[in-house]
Amino acid sequence: MTAIAPRSNERKIVLVVEDAEAIRKLVCTTLSNHGYECLEAEDGAEALQMITDGASDVDLVLTDMVMPRMGGKELSRHLSRVRPDLRIMFMSGFTEDPVIRDLEQNESFFLAKPFTSAVLTDKIRNALDRPWSGLPQR
Repeated sequence: MTAIAPRSNERKIVLVVEDAEAIRKLVCTTLSNHGYECLEAEDGAEALQMITDGASDVDLVLTDMVMPRMGGKELSRHLSRVRPDLRIMFMSGFTEDPVIRDLEQNESFFLAKPFTSAVLTDKIRNALDRPWSGLPQR
């Protein structure tokens, strides 16, 4: 699979929310190498604060599901109220959680760990290209 970069005339900003610093840094390095601007948050609470403090130019939030303080599910609920137009994609390596199993059924919203850089950039590009109608209601 070939990694797809942003269109040459666009600037897309991805907020990566991940408590594991090594994963967060690797994801941001990969996205930066493919032409995206990347912001980082170590949990949902920090990400929500960044958005409410004015990081309104974020185009997509890529969030881990399981994190201390505030996980991806709770973060998505808050973000949907604050910025209903904000695209959200979840990632997780835990597949036993029923919420995560539901998300796995909708591949446009979910990135399973572990993943390759090609899969990561392809998912991000697809998430940014498709029309956004909000998260599925479940």
